[in-house]
Amino acid sequence: MGLDTPRPRAAARHPARSSPPRRSLHGLSGPPPAHERTPLIRSCHMTHRSRRQRMHPTNTPSRRADSPIESLWPHRYSGVMISIVIADDHGIVREGLKRLLEVEPEFEVCGEAKNGREVLDAVERSRPDIVVLDITMPHLGGLETLERLRNEYGDTKVILLSVHNDPTFIQSAIGLRADGYVLKDGRAEEIVTAIREVMKGGSYFSPAVAKKIVEQARSPKSKSSDPFTLLSAREREVLRLIADGLSAKEVATELSISTKTVEAHRTSLMRKLDVRKATELVRYALRHGLIEP
Repeated sequence: MGLDTPRPRAAARHPARSSPPRRSLHGLSGPPPAHERTPLIRSCHMTHRSRRQRMHPTNTPSRRADSPIESLWPHRYSGVMISIVIADDHGIVREGLKRLLEVEPEFEVCGEAKNGREVLDAVERSRPDIVVLDITMPHLGGLETLERLRNEYGDTKVILLSVHNDPTFIQSAIGLRADGYVLKDGRAEEIVTAIREVMKGGSYFSPAVAKKIVEQARSPKSKSSDPFTLLSAREREVLRLIADGLSAKEVATELSISTKTVEAHRTSLMRKLDVRKATELVRYALRHGLIEP
């Protein structure tokens, strides 16, 4: 063989192999094998039992939790949807929340409401995993709605969304077993963090709210310093409606109770708050954020 004649290449020692599928932050770049697929939960009408069964499959192998991929993407989408109802009386707030939450692959907004009554209807219809609830709304306020949700839909998680950092509101929310309390002046991503924390079985309170809770715990006497803490959720709702200028008859119609019951609540309110005129009730409601100036 001449010096200028190219040598034939040696035959490959191994048959050609296909390259392994490339990994991305979400796992494999291609679709996972059938045995690794987790069924999606898209319907908010699914019962709690069947939702739990899909959230915790018994015979589905999972990837290693200590994988480098998992450490890079701690909130990797697992195929399980978290259904959410958004409640706020301002449409622009609801729209903003919806856009913020639906960016997350595991979040599904399955209902919206602009008052407490619509919240109860949406929860009855959709049975969501969690409700993001504005604390100040017409036609059934946030605290009374929370109380109703706790009595009628105990499995549904509730995060209160509020502009109020008032200790009396915070104490009332804790007393009614709110799962979280997020201030509206915080960062937008905070509500995403709150939902994830609550759905893991924990609770979430904005840093400023948590600070107030600690301060209250260190000063037990402050818990009873404001008579507002003595009011029931129903009394607060009656107070808000009276302060809005509704008559006893109109309040009765609004809350589906008798006029006599409204009068009894008003008498109790004036006694507990130590006021003698309706104008004083209005000033009190303004001071505690029950109505807007």
